[in-house]
Amino acid sequence: MQADEKNIKVLLVDDETEILSFMEMFMKRLSITSTTANSGKLAIKTDNEKKFDMVFLDIQLKDMSGFEVLKAIKKINPQVRVIMITGRAEKDFEMRARELGVLDYITKPLDLADLKSKVNKYLLS
Repeated sequence: MQADEKNIKVLLVDDETEILSFMEMFMKRLSITSTTANSGKLAIKTDNEKKFDMVFLDIQLKDMSGFEVLKAIKKINPQVRVIMITGRAEKDFEMRARELGVLDYITKPLDLADLKSKVNKYLLS
């Protein structure tokens, strides 16, 4: 089934413009509707308005931690699936994220094969 047939909505959250642009183009190629947010506050506001199916969320944002954003988004939309984006793969971050209901991780620099694998596994299957 194509992504556009499922009407999948994805929120991309990162304070790095290049990361957002890369992910947005990738989602577009897969016919996945994506919205970007370059701050935690904007991510929470946007999710409150649109209720996304999945969120790709950076752990370290300039205005607040990704964990704070995760908790707020899960309060608004408990069924949302979240994949964290991190520049450092550390066990304590991973354990904390899993406790808060995160599905998986993507590490920076983003790897196209890894991103495609996660999208196929969690969104398109």
